[in-house]
Amino acid sequence: MKHKWIIWGLAGLLTTATSCQKYLDIVPKGKTILTNVSDYDLFLNSQDLTSSGARELNLLADDVDQPAIPQPAVLPADLVYLWAEQFSNDTKVPPLFWGKHYANIYRYNAVLKGISNAGNGTARDKERIRAEALLGRAFEYLYLVNLYAKPYNAATAAKDLAVPFMESIDISDNTPPRSTVAVIYEHIIQDINAAIPGLPASNAGNRFRGAVPAAYSVLARAYLYMGLYEEAAKNARLALGDTPPVILDYNTIPNAKAIPGMAIRTYELYARYSTSAATKEYPTIEFLKLFDVNDLRLKFYYENTGDYTYPKRGVVTYNPSGAVPNFGTSVEEMKLILAEAAVRGGRLQEALDQLNDIRKCRIKKDAYQPLVSSDAAQVLDLVWKERRLELAYRGFRWIDMRRLDAANSMQTVNRYADAGKVIVTLPPHAARYTLQIPLSVLSFNPDMPRND
Repeated sequence: MKHKWIIWGLAGLLTTATSCQKYLDIVPKGKTILTNVSDYDLFLNSQDLTSSGARELNLLADDVDQPAIPQPAVLPADLVYLWAEQFSNDTKVPPLFWGKHYANIYRYNAVLKGISNAGNGTARDKERIRAEALLGRAFEYLYLVNLYAKPYNAATAAKDLAVPFMESIDISDNTPPRSTVAVIYEHIIQDINAAIPGLPASNAGNRFRGAVPAAYSVLARAYLYMGLYEEAAKNARLALGDTPPVILDYNTIPNAKAIPGMAIRTYELYARYSTSAATKEYPTIEFLKLFDVNDLRLKFYYENTGDYTYPKRGVVTYNPSGAVPNFGTSVEEMKLILAEAAVRGGRLQEALDQLNDIRKCRIKKDAYQPLVSSDAAQVLDLVWKERRLELAYRGFRWIDMRRLDAANSMQTVNRYADAGKVIVTLPPHAARYTLQIPLSVLSFNPDMPRND
């Protein structure tokens, strides 16, 4: 019999004490000790579920530099940075990315299986909690399908293998086969649409919790990744509502420390911490030179910028200084989705308006100039650039690189040793744009097909 525990990443779940362990003590046949509606409600606030974005996603991207990378690399994070085929040979620990996302899927499935029989709560509360679990599960699968499967392609999605779709919480069950990309996206969309009627209208009191705008924002991201741009725009508009939340204008605050906590930021739609929220990153010099010197994002999030000439690698650091980045969805992301959909639909001024709405809140007021262009290719480049700057180090760039590569628009990316020698190359259309199934999963599921 195949063992599901490695699919879930339950090695860590069963052996590591966490803040929510009393709500998820695993007992035979996958049952849990979640009892009352209030238990489930508290469980959805657990740190495990609110920190689902893997910081190591940043290390896959072309905006990160590691001048002191060890040679040979041994640590999983260093192997991620070098796009190694496997990030660990230890089959006894949950694998990066896969383990975290499937552990959270297990948790959401535990909620879905048990909430209807929970005590001391109203039917409306049960419906809301079930809806939040459906949304959370869909969010986790959106990461998985964009890491372990090829980018969505309508012509091949019904054949391209993705990941197993798990609904059971019985760890003795057989592992289901890898679903196709099309099937996983169908589940994501179905789960979110099923969730929307049960979700509250707002999560203003706690942005980590599900709400109708949060659901539409995740749908918008999913449709964007599918290349269904008008559907993405439709859902982005629904996420923003008739009176969109205001983007925080950096001209009105002194520094990043004045940015509110993520749970109460008005411009976050579905908040998610990364797994290592306080970790600094080293930007590449090429990336730093994309910024205008009057861009307040440089002042707020980047240290040691000097005179903005960046003569040496590994000097400037990305450090949000307490303004922890959101790996979930935001107003800014929705406006960038609207901009991309607009330019692809030939509505160039609409695209520029969306970009300028963000930029006027990021560029020093006395230096701000709106973007102007009548060239579609140039406007699309501006959209990609603004996504890169505004969503930096929030887990987006690697998936955007995959989208660019699928569109034949991604250049070769190199990793360099301290002396500037190229040590690893990621060429266009490299197989490494799709992560390999982890060895720890294959060791318990030897018949599972590997990625080519």
